[in-house]
Amino acid sequence: MYTTSSSANSSPKPAPLLHRASASSADSRSVSDGRRNSKASVEFVRHLCKAFEEAYGHPSPLSAAVRRCEHPGLVSIEYTTSQRDFARDTRRKVVSHMLFCIQNGRLSKLSTSTPADATNVCSSLQSPTDSSLLAVLRSVSSTERVVEIWRNDALLKCIDVTNEHGDFYGDSTFGSLAWSNNNSCIVYTAERPEYAKAKAESSDTADAAASDAEKIFDGNVTDDIDGGVGGVADSRRYEMDSDWGETFNGKRPPVLVMLDVQTASVTILPSPDGVSPGQAQFLPDSTAANGVPRIVFTGYKHTIRKYGIVYCQNRPSGLYACDLGAKEFECIYSGAVRSPRVTPSGSGVVFLSTMLGGPHASTSELVFYDLERRDSRVVVPIIFRPLDGQQRINDTLLPDGFVGIYADQLPMNPWLRIDSHSKRDILVFTSAWRSTNAILTYDIQNQALERQTPVDNTSSNSVLSANGDLVAGIISTPGEPGSLMIGEAIDDASPSVGKVKIKWHKQQILSSGSLSWKVIQSSESKSSVLLPESIFVYPANSGAETRYFWKDGKPKSRPLIVQPHGGPHAAFTLDYNPCTAGLAKLGFGVLLVNFTGSLGFGQDSVFAQIGNMDTLTIDEIQHSAAQIHKNSEGDADATVYLGGSYSGYTGAMLAGLVPGFYRAIALRNPVISIGENAAMSDIPDWCWAELGLEYNFEMPPELTPDVFAQMWKASPSRIAHKVQDPVLLLLGANDRRVPPPQSLSYYYRLKAAKAPVQCKIYPSVGHPLNSIEAERDSFVSIARFYASSLKKDSKSGKTDCIKP
Repeated sequence: MYTTSSSANSSPKPAPLLHRASASSADSRSVSDGRRNSKASVEFVRHLCKAFEEAYGHPSPLSAAVRRCEHPGLVSIEYTTSQRDFARDTRRKVVSHMLFCIQNGRLSKLSTSTPADATNVCSSLQSPTDSSLLAVLRSVSSTERVVEIWRNDALLKCIDVTNEHGDFYGDSTFGSLAWSNNNSCIVYTAERPEYAKAKAESSDTADAAASDAEKIFDGNVTDDIDGGVGGVADSRRYEMDSDWGETFNGKRPPVLVMLDVQTASVTILPSPDGVSPGQAQFLPDSTAANGVPRIVFTGYKHTIRKYGIVYCQNRPSGLYACDLGAKEFECIYSGAVRSPRVTPSGSGVVFLSTMLGGPHASTSELVFYDLERRDSRVVVPIIFRPLDGQQRINDTLLPDGFVGIYADQLPMNPWLRIDSHSKRDILVFTSAWRSTNAILTYDIQNQALERQTPVDNTSSNSVLSANGDLVAGIISTPGEPGSLMIGEAIDDASPSVGKVKIKWHKQQILSSGSLSWKVIQSSESKSSVLLPESIFVYPANSGAETRYFWKDGKPKSRPLIVQPHGGPHAAFTLDYNPCTAGLAKLGFGVLLVNFTGSLGFGQDSVFAQIGNMDTLTIDEIQHSAAQIHKNSEGDADATVYLGGSYSGYTGAMLAGLVPGFYRAIALRNPVISIGENAAMSDIPDWCWAELGLEYNFEMPPELTPDVFAQMWKASPSRIAHKVQDPVLLLLGANDRRVPPPQSLSYYYRLKAAKAPVQCKIYPSVGHPLNSIEAERDSFVSIARFYASSLKKDSKSGKTDCIKP
């Protein structure tokens, strides 16, 4: 769709740090115009590349399976991570087996297996009733797929499913992999089979068909052809049947697939009309009729059209139950639901439910569906303001300060079972709690929700999985990548309630000590809800790493990056972020702004932002930056901006509203014209919802001149002529969420007005700009852009940074 060109300012692709080639004469030459690059400039770019690889090179946890060994105190974990391969510019999935010992309250690693590359494994799952059984969905190549059944270390079956369906769905929205209760079959999610292409028929076949038609022709013609015959394609092949938007580009609709383990037969299960299925789980055998297993799954509805679904929890959906192979489906709950998880006791199903329509993400309810009574009840309700003290709501005891549930999905294996409470179902999951992530448990029988990790602004915690009385979790900070921790569920001493507490065992974290951070509460807000917060990440001291941007070690002279989050209904937490860590290690103070509307602060905060995207958010961003200046923790004359998506929108607004405040403004896939975005985006409803306008999924509204005028009034495109400060646009050519044409139009306008603007477009990349090459180039380009914009002090003209 778009092409890219290289220039003298393009950063060279670095070799990986461990395999760095020796310097050559080519390092000092520019291939574009023959000019010689200075040695200092080359070293500067190398410094940025080194910072990128150090910040982005850490493994990111994906999943873990934890279990106790026969020997007391020994715990085994199979741990899967995603890692960037800088040499091949690709992501690799790596599996490791680790053996830990828990003794005297300390966790020590005894052994780690050689990491195994599992890049072509879509998903895998041990049977919950037989840990020796393992199912693996493997993409052998882009055109070949198999399902493997293992028992211990022996491969029992390898079933080629290439011709049965398309690619596996392994994402958290649609992906499924579940064992039946008796281990006779598995169910998973894949693309529906591709409809047949046109095939030329032989003359003999065509003549015979014509001859038969002449014999039976009675003047009536029926078109009941199934498949591709008669030299034409299957009539369904080119019918409009869109994908589910961003991250699902080009994927055919999902279907549930049953594989019989004994016979290796594959069956595509039917789906309700106008519904895309996913997240399937087997129901208890007690619900089966005539011995036929039953499943429950999430069905995403699309009667009119499919809307972009990733990051959007407000989509019409329902919870469906059916027998395997049945053509009748029971919708047991309807609304905007996800993450059904069947309780170990078989008493019911818990799932998350969010308000249908409106903000794409907000506070969720936890709902319990009773399989015996065949009814549902909300067990953890929407919380509008953080609770002042412990309270019982909907018969559930909720902890002091509880802000509500903010979770995209529940863990795939979320159940704790303790020997002394074997009949109790205890759900463990992660939820945002103000500016961090906390681990929570919900005891279904005791109807009690508890926080199992502290909210003390020091770290962030999340759950990977649970098994028996063990939990595998992750702890991280803005300066330290995620580290594995193991939790043991134990009885609380409280005799009346019988609470369960998790005792955490953490590995020793070897901190580099180069970064510091703190959570800052805003001193004021024009909103009447909870005051917003920011996370400030900054280098603890100046030194070799910070020498290009911060030399003297005085906080007042430290350059400041102001970075709100996208969404707008998302949140920055104390989890490790490689971009933030990399920029902070270069010498910047990075201010991560959680403005009103951020998740983790109560539903009233979400609602307060609606209709105020061009006023309230802007004011709060500026106030947060001013607080840093006032406290002499960042240089007001060296303040720059970084934003993407919605915070790209606010950055483009600020470029026109407060010229001169920011020395440079870097925007990744920004919303520039809300009306144009409404006509192109995979989530057009966002453009109505954030302005407080009604949107009906069943009857999508027209983009009338009056509506467009409201959108134009709130758009950065309206004030593009006021932009004076340098702007860098970083765009994904395949972005479905915020398509590039509006940003290109903005670029052309700024360029025509002689405003300082640059634009980069990354091919084959979508909204997150998450290919390795796009991550590298955008990180280095942002740092070089800031260096160029900050190179002369506005008052003295003194050069602060070398010219990149």
